[in-house]
Amino acid sequence: MIEKASVILHWNTDYAEFPRSEFTKVVELSYEPMITAIEDGFIGTICFNITGHTFEYLTANYPELIDRIKRLVKANVVEMLATGYSHPILPLLPRERVAIQLKDHIALLKKIFGKKPKGIWPPELAVSPTVLSQIKKEGIEWTSVDYEHYQLSQFFGNDANPFEIREQTLTEFLVEAYWAKGINKLRKYLKTMKLLKQANLEHTEPLRRVTISNEDTIKAYLSSVSWTNTTQLAVGGFVPIYDVKKHLKLIEKVDTKILPLYTSDIEFFGYRELGASPASPKSLIDFLNVLTKMGIRITSPTQIPDEDWQEEPTYLSTGSWAPDTSFRIWTDSEDNTEFLRRANEIYSILRTRNWDKKLMKKLESYLRIMENSDSRGWGPIPERKNEAYSAMAIIFDILDKS
Repeated sequence: MIEKASVILHWNTDYAEFPRSEFTKVVELSYEPMITAIEDGFIGTICFNITGHTFEYLTANYPELIDRIKRLVKANVVEMLATGYSHPILPLLPRERVAIQLKDHIALLKKIFGKKPKGIWPPELAVSPTVLSQIKKEGIEWTSVDYEHYQLSQFFGNDANPFEIREQTLTEFLVEAYWAKGINKLRKYLKTMKLLKQANLEHTEPLRRVTISNEDTIKAYLSSVSWTNTTQLAVGGFVPIYDVKKHLKLIEKVDTKILPLYTSDIEFFGYRELGASPASPKSLIDFLNVLTKMGIRITSPTQIPDEDWQEEPTYLSTGSWAPDTSFRIWTDSEDNTEFLRRANEIYSILRTRNWDKKLMKKLESYLRIMENSDSRGWGPIPERKNEAYSAMAIIFDILDKS
């Protein structure tokens, strides 16, 4: 019987697919209404993962929204999670930059909210054993991990080897359905929906421990694209064959104490649409209140006792929540290959200069823009790509003159 369910909402104003001219609209349609919906009678704890650049934008333009979040954090209605400050793919960074991205975001949360985060949402759920080790060194107790990435880490399948075959991930099915046309789109959607619901019934042990060395482990909270999308489709009201009542019936069938209900971008509520129109922030909170009335407590993984996490640790490979769980969407195009090559040139120069503090102070804001994942992968708009290349050009100019 389900006792608890968790929700993690990710805030990111560096989003690959919307221009900065839309920021006001994002706040008005998504951010502010979600805070209002939570303030209006929500019982439980929701996790927020807000990037450093998002905090910078909100502090400068919507300080009252930050104050409202502070009150919710103080009341333990919202828990803040750590991340990389500017939403980088952490395993693609040098070790020194991973440390800075983590430390700077954790320091920002301590400055704003007065306490250190205990959990982390790694950008794009991209992790490696080395990155997890660095996360643990920063005092983080648990990390979000993509469920299918975790599953594929448990056997020696290698999709780069043509003689070894892995299963197609649910994200790949979703992508196929999204791009399909005509009647084929409906067929693929129905197949995907069937697979999502089946995966929900099978996803019964979200609380794991994964190894980061021979002696050390970290708690891993397995978030799932299947629960995320079926929840969004249910509360969105734009899919006639799936609604809240059907979603509740599915939840009643799941044999688990902990339900990883929703872990994704807050912008999908109010601003971005999955179907004909976006699901509203209020629709999600109303749904969570229904679960509360059913006796399911909306909680953070931080609040789950140690004894409920699987004791025996398992291995987690390097990967992400991308369709094939790899980093290829951020690395393999000609543009991205060139970008990473030049970025590594910059890191090599900085390493030879021992990461000089005065120099790093001049470069940090530009490095953060360059390292942001949203300039690569998942169809970034030209504006976002240009920001990253412009930052890189400024960095080279500063290095040449210093």
